[in-house]
Amino acid sequence: MPLDILYVGTLPPHPGGSAILAGQVLEGFVASGHAVRAISPVAAGLESAPAPKGVDLTRFAMPWFEMSPDQPASEQYREAEGRGIRRLFLPMVEAARPDVVIIGREIFVWHVAELAGAQALPSVLWVQGGTTWGMRNGSLPESMTRKILAEIGKVDRVVAVAHHVLGPLQELGIDGAEAIPNGVDLDRFRPGPPRPDTLAELGIPDDGVVVLHASNMKELKRPRDLVRAAGIVSETDPSVTWVMVGDGPVLGDLKALCREMDLEDRFRFVGWVDHADMPDLLRAADVVVMPSAAEALALVYLETQACGRVLVASDIPAAREVVTDGENGLLFPVGDAERLAEHLLRLAADPELRTRIGDRARERVHAHSMRGAVAGHIRVLEDLVAGPSPR
Repeated sequence: MPLDILYVGTLPPHPGGSAILAGQVLEGFVASGHAVRAISPVAAGLESAPAPKGVDLTRFAMPWFEMSPDQPASEQYREAEGRGIRRLFLPMVEAARPDVVIIGREIFVWHVAELAGAQALPSVLWVQGGTTWGMRNGSLPESMTRKILAEIGKVDRVVAVAHHVLGPLQELGIDGAEAIPNGVDLDRFRPGPPRPDTLAELGIPDDGVVVLHASNMKELKRPRDLVRAAGIVSETDPSVTWVMVGDGPVLGDLKALCREMDLEDRFRFVGWVDHADMPDLLRAADVVVMPSAAEALALVYLETQACGRVLVASDIPAAREVVTDGENGLLFPVGDAERLAEHLLRLAADPELRTRIGDRARERVHAHSMRGAVAGHIRVLEDLVAGPSPR
């Protein structure tokens, strides 16, 4: 039975992985015959960004995008966000009552759970991880944590984007959640040679080894560790080129660190790119490094593996969910730039090893197809609408 779905949460052009994932899943709902309406924040000046295909999207303006949901936003920001959602939610429900409401990120439960409950609408919360880490590690104020947990108690279903997130949720007192791991579009992200024009635009020689990092360049992603590892690698193999994709609060520090370490000529800072350009960038890389202190289940992990490239990731629960060390990727202790450099020197010197690990990564990532993830979410929605019951 086709469903009428109302989604409230981030969507592109918000540059976070949760927004990109949500857009892909909503497009999957539409392709499966369901109707999707959405309410989403947009930063000033980006109001004309295209909506996910087939999604009836209404945006509300915010002064900027919230990039670190593990940190408290200002009271003024949260109030503006709430006003934007409340202004749109009730008129949309009155115009056409949805079958179910999806809350696309933990922090949005602050505003949406009560609205959905007042209209007796079944609701599902997608746990993306950031706010959960903030509640768990104390970077969010205790009063805010209590409020969020109380609102989560009002929703009918809680769905996490990775299995390892279920443990932290239980520690916070959230029982009955289930995991539908993030998916990847295996048709768009697939192995292949790099495009010559992509290499030319980045100033990379055809025979050079390329190491890439992609993130929103905040402290949690630990991109400085990659620059420190680059300093070690360059002493032995100065031919490696380093490509940094994204923008964020530590980008200026990264560039300054490159200057201090005399690495400017080896690094390429390309800023934000459209997600549609990521397959070409990943295929231009030999190795992708994600040194994060924490992740839920980074899309870059899955996209790298789908392109048959080597993922080198910090040894955290998210990475262990998709990487068997030495088989379909490599792991290193968080913050250990020396160990990271050892991995990169080994990979740079051994193209057969890169090919072997990349091929295994492509084989195993099929378990994380976007088609499977969409089907899992549809199952949850259909079960809820057929007979909602408390968690």
